[in-house]
Amino acid sequence: MREARDHFSQRVNRAAFGDEITYVTRGRNHERVAAIVSIGLVEAYEGLLDQRDGGIARQRLEEIRSGDAEDVARELGL
Repeated sequence: MREARDHFSQRVNRAAFGDEITYVTRGRNHERVAAIVSIGLVEAYEGLLDQRDGGIARQRLEEIRSGDAEDVARELGL
């Protein structure tokens, strides 16, 4: 974390303009806890999440329309 903090501006520029990922680690085992990445990478990831969530929503609507609403409600704890 110290290196990322000391060179934060440089790391952000590398992410933004060079698509470089800087992993932020801590502890003796250098456990990865965060990353400095380009906004393009984050937006692509969010797009994938939206697609997945949209697929789940479509599936649930199909189940409701087909009469399986009770099963859906049970799964959701309703």
